[in-house]
Amino acid sequence: MSEKRGSAEIRAELAAERQRLDADLNALQAEVRSLVPVVAAGLVVVALVTFRKSAKAGLRTIWKLS
Repeated sequence: MSEKRGSAEIRAELAAERQRLDADLNALQAEVRSLVPVVAAGLVVVALVTFRKSAKAGLRTIWKLS
């Protein structure tokens, strides 16, 4: 015979899963935050190199990339 699970047990499992998902989300957000300065620096470098060639081209590139 199958064993019936009580609502308290199901709620406890859901709470544990929610905590694991929250921890995963926090880790993912921390990774994304650590990449933001690298991406911003890359955009600045690309814009500066392009800007040296032509001011209009540099501004156009900044506009396209952002």
